[in-house]
Amino acid sequence: MKNCLFSFLMIGALNVVNAQVSITANDMPVNGDTLRYSTTIAAGFNINLNDTGANKVWNFDTLTPTIQRIDEYKTAVQVNPLYALTISPTAYGYKVADTLGLGSSPLPVTVTEVYTFFSKKNSPSRFVAEGFGARVSGTPIPATYSNEDEWYYFPLNYGNDDTSDFYLKVQVPSLGSLVQEGDRYTKADAWGTIKTPYFTTPQNCIRVRSEVIAVDSVQVSPLPAIGLPRRTVDYKWLIPGEHYPALWITTTVTGSTETVTAVRYRDSYRPSSVQDAAKGSMISRLNIYPNPATNDVQITIPANISEYSVEILDAQGRVLSSVQNEPIISIAKVAPGNYLVRLSHDNGVGYAALVKQ
Repeated sequence: MKNCLFSFLMIGALNVVNAQVSITANDMPVNGDTLRYSTTIAAGFNINLNDTGANKVWNFDTLTPTIQRIDEYKTAVQVNPLYALTISPTAYGYKVADTLGLGSSPLPVTVTEVYTFFSKKNSPSRFVAEGFGARVSGTPIPATYSNEDEWYYFPLNYGNDDTSDFYLKVQVPSLGSLVQEGDRYTKADAWGTIKTPYFTTPQNCIRVRSEVIAVDSVQVSPLPAIGLPRRTVDYKWLIPGEHYPALWITTTVTGSTETVTAVRYRDSYRPSSVQDAAKGSMISRLNIYPNPATNDVQITIPANISEYSVEILDAQGRVLSSVQNEPIISIAKVAPGNYLVRLSHDNGVGYAALVKQ
């Protein structure tokens, strides 16, 4: 009888450990959050992203941190009162970049303190990105999504499948503009337990796959606007009560190929052997030379970026030339004219106007 009782209790305990969970608005970041996470090397990261379904077991406890960062959430009022007037006094967000580089533009400007602002909405309950803010040559420039980017609808349960679209235009005086327009497809495609260096015992979680198919229209004076296609996927393992994903993997999609470009996970402070970039630049200033150029272009790559791609794009957004993890790109076969250089790495994108002689 005692053995039967013991077996019954053990089965019950296992059922508690491996239980489906539901994510609500209470599990999203809030104003005042200071969320530390670590990144690891994305190149060659081995995971079967198509392994979906129920009662999965994910074990990532051997991840090795390379860089640590902190997302500190503040209200728009705290960042700049002007943002509150344009976006919302209750919107809150975090600094996604210290510096956003637009490179060798004939209009010398600096874009710093780049923020994305979020809100929790009702009817239906959802978590949305609704604003953008940055300083352009010291002047605060806010912008509001005319069509909000819905990250999640709640309650978020296994099997949920949502579609939304978004539109944001940022007008930068004396420089140009940036328009982000696209669709987001979000599905909770798996549930189970996860272990990481931070969560050393298995935690019940839901995995959410969020794919964005968009066009970023960049206008850098004196060039005309260029439409840059973008297709990315975020995989997030969400745990109730945690305001940051246990694991967050970002991929880029080219044709039918999906490539892991960033791997980050919730973490605690690590020893000084891990670079703490909480106050460092997440999108580094992009500089190119010579410009104008004839044969080769040299791109200045910040020391903290090891995995990146460099592309030459024409006025239609077509990629004419590209290299991986190389600071020099050839434009010898590119016709004379105006082009855009795009540097993509795991924390963002930078652009520079280029003249081919």
